[in-house]
Amino acid sequence: MVSPMNAHIIRLLYISDAAEGLDEEAVTAILKSAEKNNPPLGITGVLVFGGGVFAQVLEGPERGVLGKYVQVMGDSRHRNCRIVHITTTVERLFEGVSMAALQALPLELAQIAELDAHRKETVPPEDFKNLMNVFFSRLQALP
Repeated sequence: MVSPMNAHIIRLLYISDAAEGLDEEAVTAILKSAEKNNPPLGITGVLVFGGGVFAQVLEGPERGVLGKYVQVMGDSRHRNCRIVHITTTVERLFEGVSMAALQALPLELAQIAELDAHRKETVPPEDFKNLMNVFFSRLQALP
């Protein structure tokens, strides 16, 4: 059964370039802000970072997710935000996670770069789903 909190949600993946000199403290600050601000908006997700790139998945009600994305675009900790994929869904991958962070692995950076290279084309849903499942599996494996 789908809970009202999950009805008509969207999942958005965007990529951006990290500001020069961005460090772990900045990522920690992003997570603390998300822990405070995302639950009231019904937003869950994951932030993957490394190699000078951010890839972030936001899930939640359309209005909340799109509003958060607009807010994120103005954040000076990164630039050149671009939506890679957006879809509707009734099942969250990151249920109960206001925002988690993962250091990107080399293979994931390659997958992110591949999605980014094709972002103006139709991204095959299977490619998007596979990358989301990789992130989800890594989160599940964290202590």
